[in-house]
Amino acid sequence: MRRLGAVSGILTLLVTGLSGGLLTGCSEPGGLEVSGPAPTPAPVTLPVHVSEGPGRPVVSRPATFEITGVVRLTRLRWRSWGGPVAEAAGTVTGPWCAAACGDRPREARVQFSGRIGQDRHSYYSRVSVLVDGLPPEQHNGLRDLRLFVPERQPRASAVEEP
Repeated sequence: MRRLGAVSGILTLLVTGLSGGLLTGCSEPGGLEVSGPAPTPAPVTLPVHVSEGPGRPVVSRPATFEITGVVRLTRLRWRSWGGPVAEAAGTVTGPWCAAACGDRPREARVQFSGRIGQDRHSYYSRVSVLVDGLPPEQHNGLRDLRLFVPERQPRASAVEEP
C-alpha cells in the first residue's frame, strides 16, 4: 500500500507541476503589454444614387436623366460621382428652351449635389444645369433644382403584434 501511495503522490506532483508549467510557460513576467493607439475603423462609403421621381428606379451615373418632367439630360459623361458634388457633361433639351434652343439639344454641364444619407444608400438631392449662351432668366431656372429623394424605409419591428 505504501508503494501505491508513493506512486500516487509522485503522479500528483508531476501532473501539478506540468499543468502549472503549461499554464504559465507562455506568458511574460508582468503580463501582456499593449501599446500604441487603437486602430481607427475605415470610414463607410455609402453607394450614391439619384432618382427621377416616385416609382422610378434609383440609378448611379445615369446616361440619361429627366428632371421634373421638363428638363431632359442625355449623353451624360461623368467626370466624378460619389463625392459631395458629381459632375458630368452632356446635352439638355426640354420645353423650357423651345425659343432659345429650337429642336436641337444644347451642350450642358451638370452638377448633382446635396447628398442625403438614408438607410444603406445616399442620394443627391439637388442639381444644377449650366448651359452656355442661354438668356439669364432661362439659365437661372436651371440652377439648384430639387431632386426626388426616396423616403426612409420604416425599420421592421422585432416584435410582431397578433
